[in-house]
Amino acid sequence: MTGSARSPVPERTATAERSFSTVGLDGGDQWDYWNEVTRTAFVAMLAAGVPAPATAARTAGFDARAVARETGGLRLSTVSADPHEAARTPALVRRAEGEDFFLTLICEGSGTVRQDDRSGAMGPGDFTLVDSARPYVFRFEERFRSVVLQIPRGMLTSRCATAERITAVPFRATGGPGAFVSPVLRALAEEGRALDEGLAHSVTANVLDLLAAVYDAHADSAGAAGSAVHRRDLRRAMEYLDERLHDPGLTLLAAGHALGFSLRYLHQLFQEAGTTPRTWLYDRRLDRARTMLLRPPGQDAPTIADIALRVGFKDPSHFSRAFKARYGTSPANFRTSPGS
Repeated sequence: MTGSARSPVPERTATAERSFSTVGLDGGDQWDYWNEVTRTAFVAMLAAGVPAPATAARTAGFDARAVARETGGLRLSTVSADPHEAARTPALVRRAEGEDFFLTLICEGSGTVRQDDRSGAMGPGDFTLVDSARPYVFRFEERFRSVVLQIPRGMLTSRCATAERITAVPFRATGGPGAFVSPVLRALAEEGRALDEGLAHSVTANVLDLLAAVYDAHADSAGAAGSAVHRRDLRRAMEYLDERLHDPGLTLLAAGHALGFSLRYLHQLFQEAGTTPRTWLYDRRLDRARTMLLRPPGQDAPTIADIALRVGFKDPSHFSRAFKARYGTSPANFRTSPGS
């Protein structure tokens, strides 16, 4: 690769090992190429440079390399790169599909990770999990080498009910349960290609079982913190929907995009509150209409048709039927006799 020549990003295949490198590309092309690599090999992220510490050796350009392969039904990659920040932004969550989990093990160097209101620093041997259905950021201020394991959502959540609540939590290689996991992940990266298909699937299944045990144990001790994150996200979702009750074109997909949540996560938040997003929105619209109908009638009082439109019903007849089903009386009767 020389000058302005752009190296095509290898297509993902079921078995082939793929290699990527920015070496030999022009400066601007290096970042474009690496962003395409992350989209193709992992999930869409936006990579950007970070200021180098004054003591750091200065290098020209951006040197980033990755090798990716399939191992036992999982995608495993080794990555080495110069300092940079890699962000899965809310815009990328909205535009690009992503439901998998990504486990990152730091082999050399250091970095930080942030998702939701959790963040932590990572050094050699430490690992963490992120959920591509929500925004997150990795930041590396020195050259690093890592192992990245892409885990289909169902393969982890079927083993670990708490997976979505323990993202961006660094597990240490120097003690605790992380001391058991890190060597296994390193061995999978270094020796996994030598395993036959049947043994590879057995090994990765055992790795996922071990991860699930570690994560569940941690979640048991940190459940209160995880619940606080979900309560905050649920409050944000409710506020967003409440501000848009008047919009009959409001969809849950659009709401999730605006909030940076996947549709799955949005449903999970409301499920934990004992309802669904659609039911909550429907009930909230009717409650708002009821409040408007309780106001004393006057010369400027909105008509029932106006109220229906203001709470997001296109059809006043539909609104009247829904209101009666909920409150046992028509909007007109409720306005004249709210206590009946």
